[in-house]
Amino acid sequence: MATIRVAVVEDEERHIQIIKEYLDRFRSEHGLAMTVQYFRDGEDIVDSYTAEYDLILLDIQMEFMDGMQAARRIREEDPRVVLIFLTSMASYAIEGYEVRAMDYILKPVSYDVFSRKLERAIGTIGLNDEYYVLLPLKDGAVRLEVSSIFYIESRSHMMIYHVKNGEYGLRGRLDDLEQELLPHGFFRSNRGYLVNLYHVTEIRGECCIVGGAQLPISRKKRAEFMQELTKIL
Repeated sequence: MATIRVAVVEDEERHIQIIKEYLDRFRSEHGLAMTVQYFRDGEDIVDSYTAEYDLILLDIQMEFMDGMQAARRIREEDPRVVLIFLTSMASYAIEGYEVRAMDYILKPVSYDVFSRKLERAIGTIGLNDEYYVLLPLKDGAVRLEVSSIFYIESRSHMMIYHVKNGEYGLRGRLDDLEQELLPHGFFRSNRGYLVNLYHVTEIRGECCIVGGAQLPISRKKRAEFMQELTKIL
């Protein structure tokens, strides 16, 4: 595995020192290459955030921007990063499903629990290696990370790739794309849409909300859609 990129967002010095000690010990015991960057508040990490981390350990209670607010902002830019909350109250961590947090660690942190949960997280990181698609366009081509695609729409024999800053259209068949992208978190919600489950933010009646758009889920596929979405969450 390549170098694991970790961010720690924690405002209390004593907890920072414990996490630093545990990360050093874990890295040594498992023979891992790891870089760690520390932030003192949620505001610090979300300011000019780019999707450069594999794992973020995020304190929930902080002075200026709490961990839940920061996690929501991070998820807008980065659907893949693994989030683990640090908290002194388990009740706070229940909200973590909203931002697809993998787990939470209760303070005071014990090394046994920390090590076990980090092993699970890093095992998941190994499955999250980025996959790209190359889209031929009239004036050239564009290479897209599949994690950046909200959904793909079939429209008059055209495949419309919806991404954060716009869309790309080219001829193709949704059936072919479904087979290619199924292993990367995509699901055919109905005949016309291939949805990136990592970007689903809400289920509303017979529809899912993806990238701000309301997309229909067919009755025949609803149960399977919810099952696959639950796996992602």
